[in-house]
Amino acid sequence: MFFFFAVTSNTRELGRRLCRFFPCCGATNSLAAVTCVSQRFIFFFIPLFSFGKRYFISCPNCGAVYEIASDEGKRLEHDQNAEVNPDRITRMTGRSTHYCPRCGTSVEPDSRFCPHCGQKL
Repeated sequence: MFFFFAVTSNTRELGRRLCRFFPCCGATNSLAAVTCVSQRFIFFFIPLFSFGKRYFISCPNCGAVYEIASDEGKRLEHDQNAEVNPDRITRMTGRSTHYCPRCGTSVEPDSRFCPHCGQKL
């Protein structure tokens, strides 16, 4: 008797969502693509269940990728009009330069104030 089973990766686009602020480049009020990545267990070519869901968002301005907290990702998955909470994302890849949220000037990552406009960072 033969059993055919596999575990495969599954990627699903959840659409573009509004994110009020991206810390990587200071982009504000941007629509960004949200993606759900999971593993699927397949038995005799029939997908039975998914596990290990992770959610990601990429900055439309500089391309930095952030992982979204699991509970926040589930909320976004179920509510098509939900905004991404910038406090619930963690940077994965992308530029290491930081920008001032007020004026957009490039600042050092350990700066406490913007050298151009004085905004507290």
